[in-house]
Amino acid sequence: MKPILSLRDLSFRLGVPLEDLRVVAREIKTHYRVWPLFDKKNLNIVRQITSPSPKLKDLQRRVNARILSKLSLPDSTHGGVPTRSTRSNAAPHLGQPCVINLDVRKFYPNIRHYVVYRMLKNELGFGRDVASLLTRLMTLGSEIPQGAPTSTAIANILLAERVDKPLSALAKGMGCQYTRFVDDITLSGPNPRPLINTTARRLSARRLPMYRRTTSGKPKQKITPNSRAQAVTGLLVNSGKAPSVSRERRDDIRAAIYAVRKTPSRELTSTLASLRGQIAYVRAFNPGSARRLEKYLDAMLARRAVAPAPIL
Repeated sequence: MKPILSLRDLSFRLGVPLEDLRVVAREIKTHYRVWPLFDKKNLNIVRQITSPSPKLKDLQRRVNARILSKLSLPDSTHGGVPTRSTRSNAAPHLGQPCVINLDVRKFYPNIRHYVVYRMLKNELGFGRDVASLLTRLMTLGSEIPQGAPTSTAIANILLAERVDKPLSALAKGMGCQYTRFVDDITLSGPNPRPLINTTARRLSARRLPMYRRTTSGKPKQKITPNSRAQAVTGLLVNSGKAPSVSRERRDDIRAAIYAVRKTPSRELTSTLASLRGQIAYVRAFNPGSARRLEKYLDAMLARRAVAPAPIL
């Protein structure tokens, strides 16, 4: 895609009057709604979710479809990329002697507005005014907001040339594999450990720190031999044939199905929709397990239907 050099060209490509773009950019704070996302187990705030207004969301989707999606990404980049998924991200790591999971700390908040501006202007060659206006439309409070349609695309472009491509090439030269799904990085092979420090340095050059220690009881850097369960973006990859859903996740779904017996009637419809969506996900990887979960759900619904009425 040719760089966008003028605001008039930007307006034409987006199909939006330039003054409308400027007005939204000036009033950007009024176009977001922010609320906390809680950990269901201990009710701690996990992160802040930032949702753009319908008007801003439409603009950001246009930026995605007409500008950001035109930029090529390496094969090792999976999250937020059409035709790629957790399955495609896990597949390169099947049957490897060692799998290493790495996590970027506070991924979206640490991608700062000035880094986005410099990338658009200096690396993609966009005009100064174009880079400035796009940055204002895609950032909030000096960072890219989680919940905006453009955030994952911007992050992917930011990391593609300086992180994903060189690490993929380095890993290949060592007989190893590298993939990234948003902020989840996976290395695998006979001995991928030397790639950890290189990955950290590459991320640091983009102002992104990497977790080095366990956080809140969950390991953020995990090195797993093939003798133990190796998980990549929620899928087991020990087998050399195909990824599968972990037993832990299937057990969690089964526990949620068991709880259906006492789910309040007003919440039943949404609960069943969520459960059936989770079972459909399992079906894509483990059809037999999905059939058993479906039968179990039918049984719990039958028990609910014949449950005695409460004594008043």
